[in-house]
Amino acid sequence: TGTALGIFMGFSAFPSADESIVQTYFADAPERSPQDCEALHAGLRNTVQFLQSTLFRICDRLVRAGADERAKLTSYTLRVLATNARRSGMQADVTKIVDDGFADNLASVWLRLSEPFTNDAQLRRIARVDGDWIITRAMNSASGLNDSQDQIATFWRELTRINADQKLVDAYLERRLNEASLPGAEAPAAGFIADCFFATAAALHLGPIATIAQYTDKLSELARFKREVARIQAAPELLPPAQRATLPMAIQRWNAQLADMKREKIALDAQVLDPRRLSNILVFYRFTMCFLLRMVDAHTAFPHAGPFAMPAEGSGEAEIPEAWAMLPQFIVEDVVEFIVFLTTHSPDTLIDSTAQVGGGGNEQLRTFDDILPLFTVVFLARPAFIRSPHLKSRLVDVLHMLTYRDPREDDDYVDMLGGNMPGQVRLHPAIDRFQMSLDNNSVARSFLVPALLRLYVDIEHTGSHSQFYEKFNVRYHIARTLRSLWARGQSYVEATRRFFLLQHGTGHSTTGNLRRDQQVIEEFVARLMTDTTYLLDESLSKLAIIRDIEKRQADHAESPEQIEESTRRLQEAERMARSMVSLAHETVHMLAYLSKLVPGPFQAGEVVDRLASMLNYNLKQLAGPKCSNLRVRDMQARFSFNPRVLLSEITSVYLHLGLSSPASSPEAVEKFVIAVVNDDRSYSVGLFQEAHGILERRSLKHAHLLELLLAFADKCKGAKVDSKVIDYLESEAPDEYLDPLLASLITDPVRLPTSGNIMDLSAIKGQLLSDPRDPFNRAPLTIDMLEPMPELKAEIAKWRAQKVDEYQQQQQQQQQSQ
Repeated sequence: TGTALGIFMGFSAFPSADESIVQTYFADAPERSPQDCEALHAGLRNTVQFLQSTLFRICDRLVRAGADERAKLTSYTLRVLATNARRSGMQADVTKIVDDGFADNLASVWLRLSEPFTNDAQLRRIARVDGDWIITRAMNSASGLNDSQDQIATFWRELTRINADQKLVDAYLERRLNEASLPGAEAPAAGFIADCFFATAAALHLGPIATIAQYTDKLSELARFKREVARIQAAPELLPPAQRATLPMAIQRWNAQLADMKREKIALDAQVLDPRRLSNILVFYRFTMCFLLRMVDAHTAFPHAGPFAMPAEGSGEAEIPEAWAMLPQFIVEDVVEFIVFLTTHSPDTLIDSTAQVGGGGNEQLRTFDDILPLFTVVFLARPAFIRSPHLKSRLVDVLHMLTYRDPREDDDYVDMLGGNMPGQVRLHPAIDRFQMSLDNNSVARSFLVPALLRLYVDIEHTGSHSQFYEKFNVRYHIARTLRSLWARGQSYVEATRRFFLLQHGTGHSTTGNLRRDQQVIEEFVARLMTDTTYLLDESLSKLAIIRDIEKRQADHAESPEQIEESTRRLQEAERMARSMVSLAHETVHMLAYLSKLVPGPFQAGEVVDRLASMLNYNLKQLAGPKCSNLRVRDMQARFSFNPRVLLSEITSVYLHLGLSSPASSPEAVEKFVIAVVNDDRSYSVGLFQEAHGILERRSLKHAHLLELLLAFADKCKGAKVDSKVIDYLESEAPDEYLDPLLASLITDPVRLPTSGNIMDLSAIKGQLLSDPRDPFNRAPLTIDMLEPMPELKAEIAKWRAQKVDEYQQQQQQQQQSQ
């Protein structure tokens, strides 16, 4: 900042640069109308635009003055960025870095310098941006960047990579430098377009993108503070007596603090939400998305040699280009975070004509209509290209927000009469436009649904300390996105069916490998079932806690000390219920929908027993004698809890899996029915009759579906008699014919190579789908390592047939004697 150029770069309208800006321009902003605030913003934005235009003209003259001046400006910029790398971190020391205004001005200059190649509708100079620039230019001491103190090289070297660790980066750098030193080797060209692209990307990363992150944090802090103040004001009687006495003064102080936070927020809006600024950044990120797609394109020729060619994924390990793996993660991450920000705070920018750039003679390169859908789907469909689970989850966030359906308008409950009335909530036109873009995108039609199903499995481990809860949020967004796609068109429904039935043709599978696809299907079903079990249990238990506490508080049956403790427990239960109930509803809906579309995977031996037990337990909760314990005050408004929908969709799962249909084999149906009746903990034929009564009284299902539910109950009665055969076989079987974990008769024996134990295939598959370790010694074990035992299988089958004959003869003799 001490340079001649740096002094002028420091001028800005950000509150962090000059605290008096808030009091001078926005002292009464919270009381002003939106139109008045917009007028204030317009005046400041015009001033800032004049300043930034002047700075650009100065730098543009330096660029055009000659190669030496151009190199000096590039080196100066890269050194400034390197010495301010902490701006992108959390809780940075503001005394040791440039402020928001300086960083924003620097980014605006380089955005303008990049316009000649980023604003080109056909992207004719995209090939002049070398993906190896960081290795051969920024980290190369002989590149001419005047980096005598290695500030630039150190900054670019220490960045997190998309798919490489520091050891791989150093090895790659050494190899590339050795190749360049060989006799006859051509030195990489130091083109200004590449310099400009990476300098702009880094300037945006440390400038506007870092500022946006701070802005969203301030909005979250403001929202939390408002909720807490409103909560206390709504129920002051729940406070201890000492706090109630000082509450009026505290509220006055809190309201003053809220007003200060609102003033600062409105002042930030002038810069952060400047439409011109946002549009210019989006145009640059259009170029960035195309550059990234070009690097992974199977022919590395996108967008100039036909449509995008999806890269192969081989036998399960992606063939990742080295130059791609070495790219800094922020280049992809900033694009995604910026799109998320625009979708939330400035969706008009997404469809603004000035930011679309493409169109006219090139209809395939429009920012929002063409590039963004392709970019999102490609990197979800090829997850191995991006190592960070968090970044993959943010791609899901983009899809979720741009295919959004308000849950209050859901009208697609499975096999259920009624529903909500759609069309009451107005959504931004960008949502429908993005969905139309997906519909028209061949890559999305082929790869999107399988990619989402695969990520549902892969997101189990995010690497975060809070991954257990994070995975549920990501899976909720995946479920809502799939629900929106299924409701939109039959093509997505058929894509789902083809994937589960392994009927997709070449290029239509997620992984390029049918064996891996089969594994994804099995793991998806296991995860979905596990999630449904956990989320329903947590949701219903928290509602029971809320009902109990609120009842005792209404009866004034607690002392002041007990009130304080129960209030704390109530708040915690309410917080958990608000998230868990929505997650549970969505997971149950997906289970009901998919079990109807493709019942086979849900009738598989490795999951059917656990699935039946889960269904029985929750049917008992919703239709059993204690179902009234779930009724809490304003449960729909407070927690989005609708027990009628849950009951209806859970009973639908029984019908989809337990009755004959063209999509199910008779053997699979019989297996599911037996699993239902063998659940000694919760099964009761009376539960189906109770559920039938509730569904009938509330007119939740068609009459013929209610008749089928009773038919299923009758089928269970017959199966209960047949299950006695299983009990007889297990009581007669020698130990070596029994599964060592479940004590059930083995039908398909496999040997565990890690421990030498023999188990039933369905039992061990169910175990490994949730925990890929040997249950006897915790050694790593996967399904493909299991060793079939065909001779033992034949031996058990022969013994079983003999024992079944013996059992039937005994039954006949007993009947004759009676």
